[in-house]
Amino acid sequence: MSLSPHHEDSAVFLNELKDISTTYSASRNQNTRTCNAKRQTSRESESSVSGILLKNEFLRQNHEKRDLNQYWYSKMTIDTLCDAVRESALISGGNRVAFLSTPSLFFSLSREERESCALFDFDTSWGTCSGYYHYDYNDPENIQESCRGQFDLVVIDPPFISQCVWKQYAITTKLLLKGNASHVMTTTVDENAVLMAALFDCKPTLFRPSIPHLVYQYSVFVNFPSSALAQKNPELK
Repeated sequence: MSLSPHHEDSAVFLNELKDISTTYSASRNQNTRTCNAKRQTSRESESSVSGILLKNEFLRQNHEKRDLNQYWYSKMTIDTLCDAVRESALISGGNRVAFLSTPSLFFSLSREERESCALFDFDTSWGTCSGYYHYDYNDPENIQESCRGQFDLVVIDPPFISQCVWKQYAITTKLLLKGNASHVMTTTVDENAVLMAALFDCKPTLFRPSIPHLVYQYSVFVNFPSSALAQKNPELK
């Protein structure tokens, strides 16, 4: 997720965020030691196989920018969501994917896979990268004509969870997708389940993402079947 700083926080949005943060902070604080122990074990097991470091290059090279409200998925979550992206391509028969505010997923694909994909993000630090397009959700229709109606799947993780922001992303998504039968994958809080169904016809999956530095828990919502997302995330209790 990546922030567009022109967004003006409303009282409704702040109250919404506080309520959700309070709900998740209670359980998060209660299980901090257990979760930290599990994360440490996971890091150790995934970081070395026969002495070879296996780390996500994007996570290694890119620190989260708090002024842009960036929070990266864990390596295991990135791997799982990328597998779901590949499943979508097999189902639809199309491999064109638009990543809306999801740079960690875009850059975790292979270079060959990225050739048929595009990243739409506010952070211009990737401006010289092939497939990057500057995106500001405050101007959701400002999409290049060459990108309109070109994508089989749109993956979305906005910097904010409010309904007004999601509606902006929905406008952009409709411009990017090839048609009504195209696929959508989103990540947001459970409280937005009804909104995800209304905007994208997406339903929650059993797999839930790990976002280590985010105070509340997200879920994954899709409108296509995925075996990768049909099992619980072992990183989460």
